[in-house]
Amino acid sequence: MKYIVFTFDGSGTPIAQHLQMEGQDVVLAQVNDTETLTSEEETEYILEEKQDKEQRLSIFDGMLKKRPAEELLKEMKSYKNPEEYFIFFDTNGLYALAEQIKDLGFHGNFPTHEDYLYETDRDKAKEFVKKYYTKLNIARKKEFTSISDAKKFLSETDEVWVLKSNNDGANAFVPDVDEPSLAARQVMEVLDKDAASYGSEGFILELLIPSVMEVTPEKLYYDGVPLGSSILIENKPLGSGNISIQTGCAADLVFPIADDDRINEIAFPPIVDELAKAHKGLFYWDASILINKRDGKMYFGEFCPNRPGYNSSLTEFAQSGSVHEFFEKVMQKKNPFTLGTVASSIKIFNLHRDNETQQILGGLTVDFTPEVEKDIWLWDVRKKGKKLINIGYGDTIAAITGSGKSVEEAVNRMYRTLDKFSFVEAYYRPKADYLSLGYPTSILNRLNYGMDRGLYKIPFNVKIGDVM
Repeated sequence: MKYIVFTFDGSGTPIAQHLQMEGQDVVLAQVNDTETLTSEEETEYILEEKQDKEQRLSIFDGMLKKRPAEELLKEMKSYKNPEEYFIFFDTNGLYALAEQIKDLGFHGNFPTHEDYLYETDRDKAKEFVKKYYTKLNIARKKEFTSISDAKKFLSETDEVWVLKSNNDGANAFVPDVDEPSLAARQVMEVLDKDAASYGSEGFILELLIPSVMEVTPEKLYYDGVPLGSSILIENKPLGSGNISIQTGCAADLVFPIADDDRINEIAFPPIVDELAKAHKGLFYWDASILINKRDGKMYFGEFCPNRPGYNSSLTEFAQSGSVHEFFEKVMQKKNPFTLGTVASSIKIFNLHRDNETQQILGGLTVDFTPEVEKDIWLWDVRKKGKKLINIGYGDTIAAITGSGKSVEEAVNRMYRTLDKFSFVEAYYRPKADYLSLGYPTSILNRLNYGMDRGLYKIPFNVKIGDVM
């Protein structure tokens, strides 16, 4: 196969690089203009500063064959042998491009506008859950367009609320205290600190689920045929112990599960199969499930259908052996995972900032020894002469993966690779945190909790905790 990876912000660049490392013919198709991202009926475009655009377009310079996505998309419409190509769109935000070529005979994944809305429109997602997900509850929420109104509400509440912006660029804020008045003051401070972001598009306050245990089941399809399902358990906060600011994902664990595991019935009602049948090619569906440990009630978190731009997709590829093996198996309508295997990943963060502007600093060396390259997935980098340097477009330098037949084997491999990776004063969550049983929401505690509740079976050589 020949591969074309479409990207706007570089989410798919590590996937393209690994395909190249594996000896595959691959082109990175990079969106040049923000207007390209929207369909004709939409009028609001993503605003992008000149410096941001220059940095974005320099991602992986000197490392991959790159083409402007707009130019390549036009060419692809006249290709004589589209079946020889696998096309990968790295986020749902690229649906306007995918919809132009989804019926031309290419293999790949083709996100739709509907996929994008399930991910970004919280009201649409929750109405869908209310209609089809009989076993999941919806947490109460309050919508606001005025920061002053929200602050008045918070000053009078006796409950703890999570802050979620309608602006895609803003992370959710979860108070790290249980006392309602203290939690309310934390939320108010965040609203004041980032008033421009929250005030521009409105925001919601969602009731915090206490003692939450979060797991995310995912199901894969190809041309509507179900291939298999897996469990993702991720640590989103930056700091050990699941404290500090939220990130997309700071560390995760992924493993395949059996078709008859109980969580499949909860997470994938029949409507999901119907949605999959309407999609050509590779289709992902997941729904994060938030479980209140005190009473066992399950709540809906969010949908991320067809959104492989997070390190969970890289963890899946690591588990499958290679990127091209994963894609080749799904094209053959085979499950790309092997039951009894597990994979892990951690993110390497760049916390360097300019003292005056607080802009992310670039120009620092990224280095590693050649034998561990297979487990390193780079993001914010380009080539300068013979060395790699970071760009400063984003705060994530790389994800490091590990795989094996037990969590210990996967995690040990991951941290051995990390020992041979170099970025000055890089931040990452340490091994002791990853393998911790010392705080309730650790990856291992959630892994064991789901098994103990009978949601899934852990198909590993040992039960986690027996060898700690």
